[in-house]
Amino acid sequence: MKFYLASPFDTEEKRENALKAKQLLKDKQFDVYLPLEHTIPNAWDYTNAEWGAMVFAQDIAAIKGADIIVALSYGRESTAGTNFEIGYAFAKGKQVILVEMTDNIMSLMVANGRYATV
Repeated sequence: MKFYLASPFDTEEKRENALKAKQLLKDKQFDVYLPLEHTIPNAWDYTNAEWGAMVFAQDIAAIKGADIIVALSYGRESTAGTNFEIGYAFAKGKQVILVEMTDNIMSLMVANGRYATV
């Protein structure tokens, strides 16, 4: 089973949480795509717009290829990228499982675009 792990990476704590979540899934023998770990070869050879388009295409392909999307939710403190990944996955008919990382209120759009919350 393939998982796409969506998460904000804007703080060291959130990056560490994403890496821990990935390891938990891998320990269960799941295939996990974590955008944080993927790079574009020779990225410095491209403009920021070209690089961004390649990252976007890579992540979209990974979402399409995933069986389940797991998203670490920090309530309304999420990032635009994570919210986009959740919305895109929902629109594609993917099951989105939110892992609540806070007691803060989440976005109503994210709350209604999920399959389950843990």
